[in-house]
Amino acid sequence: ALVVVNTMSDEFLNEVSKKGEYLKNKLESIFEVKGISGKGLMIGISLQDGIDTKAVIDDCLKNGVVVLSAKEKIRLLPPLVITYEEIDSAVEIIAKCIKE
Repeated sequence: ALVVVNTMSDEFLNEVSKKGEYLKNKLESIFEVKGISGKGLMIGISLQDGIDTKAVIDDCLKNGVVVLSAKEKIRLLPPLVITYEEIDSAVEIIAKCIKE
């Protein structure tokens, strides 16, 4: 018989929510970002019209930030154990790639 144990504590999940809000706030400060959607660390980024989302995704990948596409959005699915420093670094790279 398969036994599934929930190893995610309330404290851990609260921290994931805080990191998600932190990430959303950082992304919203990028001028070219039109909107942010999602829950927790699962985030979609809508860019202003005229910005080539595919080119931004390619640039992010070349610069070490793994992002995905979701129709016209950039999709982020970072690990739940991501640090605030890693979030800051990733947002810096994403912002640079959007502006190029």
